[in-house]
Amino acid sequence: MRSMVVPSLVLVAALAIPAAGRPVDPLRVTILDAGMVSQSLRITMATSGLDDHEAGRSAVAVSAWLDGVPIQAEVPLIRMPARFALDLDLAAGAVRIAGVTVGEFAPVQRFDENLIFPVEVTLRRGPYVATARRLVAIPLPTVVVPGYANELRGPDHALLAAFRRRGYRDTGPAQTVFWFAYPSLHMTFAEAAHELDAYVRQVVLPATYARKINVVGYSLGGLLARWNIAYDLDGWGGLVNRLALVGVPNEGVVMPYVYRNTPEFVPYAYMAHTQSARAMLPTFPFWRAGPGQPWGTPPDGGNPLLTQLNARSIPAGVRLSSFFGSMDSGGVGVAVDVRVFVFFGSLGLGDTGGADTILGVTGESGGAVLSYGPGDGIVLVASALGLPIQGGAGVAAFAGREIQRVDLGPVGHVSLLAAGAEKILAALLDRVLDRVETTTEAH
Repeated sequence: MRSMVVPSLVLVAALAIPAAGRPVDPLRVTILDAGMVSQSLRITMATSGLDDHEAGRSAVAVSAWLDGVPIQAEVPLIRMPARFALDLDLAAGAVRIAGVTVGEFAPVQRFDENLIFPVEVTLRRGPYVATARRLVAIPLPTVVVPGYANELRGPDHALLAAFRRRGYRDTGPAQTVFWFAYPSLHMTFAEAAHELDAYVRQVVLPATYARKINVVGYSLGGLLARWNIAYDLDGWGGLVNRLALVGVPNEGVVMPYVYRNTPEFVPYAYMAHTQSARAMLPTFPFWRAGPGQPWGTPPDGGNPLLTQLNARSIPAGVRLSSFFGSMDSGGVGVAVDVRVFVFFGSLGLGDTGGADTILGVTGESGGAVLSYGPGDGIVLVASALGLPIQGGAGVAAFAGREIQRVDLGPVGHVSLLAAGAEKILAALLDRVLDRVETTTEAH
């Protein structure tokens, strides 16, 4: 019978094992925790069973098979503490207790994939032996890049809670998931992309022992990550292992154009006139003068930045997945002033439940009629997937690529991260979860 996948990254099997031919003794050791702290693998353990007055030499031996590299070290102990931690400094190849070097092993290079490996700790005290084993998973550090106006909404707590349930840490010295906050309303697209790179280089990588990262790019955030990868900014072409695109307007969205050209919403039009908003204008034909006319692009509606990005390839080593919402309006045309409230919802300032996704604009401002297509209320399904829209070219960078496509169902744009959290994590941790399930079945 298949076992259920455990909801965390760590499986525990702690055993007290007597040495061959000896009776069971009271010595016990338990691995309480094991995980990365900066460049060290920290193993925290508890011991019990023998008093200090009971004579016998004490030692602790630890072994791990980390990223295919065996680590073995044995440390003599003057006394056996009830609880202590061993730090395996992977870069220096040093074993430390309370900051004091007590052993060494061959250094291990920074890893570029999610890891899952066994750790074994053996205590010896005179004739007694006790062993504990634990299967440890260390995910690649994951950077969540939120979307437009993220500074007005803050982190998505439902998504971060899902990460924590899977064993990630979003605070502290062993942090493995990072929320990149940036002032999107006051930055150009290029400035935000460079700020993302600086954050990864200055905050994420120094806090971990990885040479690659995973990225969850939501909405505008996915475009920023794609930009850095496609243009190989500061080596991003070889930096990203998995890229999860969530509600990303790969071919832009019509709403900013409508929003800035609707007189009724002049007090809020600055949100559609920012440089970041302009970077999300459509690359597909979305305007026509009247019914029956061919679709085209208005003079003030072009987007050369996104058009150029979509023509650039993405390195084969980057594993892509795309998550999208798929509400369907049936394409019914509606006067512009009835549905323009949708943009508020994309900023977290209103409700997008049941909202339609704009596909095109027919007519001039003030009398224009909108047509709709399947999407999340902001981003069309076809835009999220890079498919041709109304005669447009689509995203050449996605053509011929293996992309995991995940339909999150009738979910509004602002709710995609929360609704898709477990599926996003499954894409980020596929190889780890596969091995966790296999190990669970074996037991």
